[in-house]
Amino acid sequence: MTSDAITTYQPTSHYGLLTAFGVGAAIFCAWALWRQFDWITLIFMIGCLFAAFSFAAQWSARVEVDRQGFWLRSLWRHRRIEFRQIDDATEAGRIVRGIVVTYHPLMPNGLLNLDELHSVTLPAVGRQQTLLEQLRARRSHVA
Repeated sequence: MTSDAITTYQPTSHYGLLTAFGVGAAIFCAWALWRQFDWITLIFMIGCLFAAFSFAAQWSARVEVDRQGFWLRSLWRHRRIEFRQIDDATEAGRIVRGIVVTYHPLMPNGLLNLDELHSVTLPAVGRQQTLLEQLRARRSHVA
C-alpha cells in the first residue's frame, strides 16, 4: 500500500433490498389509498417512503480510508475524520449492522477538543470486519 492509496468501502446490497421493500410497501399503500382513503394507510405510506429514502441514502454512501483517516461521503454530506480523533469504533444495529465511530471534534486551531465526544454511523459495508479492525488499530490512545 503506497502512502497515498485510498481504500473505498461500498455499502452492502442489503440496503438495495430494503429500499425496494420500502418502495414496494409505499406503492401498495398508494393503491389502497386510491381504492379507499384512510388516514392510517396514508401515515404508513409516508413512513414507508421515509424508510425507503433513508435506506437509499445509506446505499449511496461510501467510506474512503487513506493514511490519515477516512471520509464518509453521502448524498448530502462529506465528513472527514482523522484517525487521531477516533475514541472508539463498534458494530451496532438491528436490521443492518453498521459501524458507530465516536470521535473528538477538531477545534479551529487543529487540536482535539477532548471535552466533547461526537459520533457518526457508517453504513454496513463489504469487508466490514477489515474496516472495523483498521479503525480500532489506528485510533488514538488518548487517556
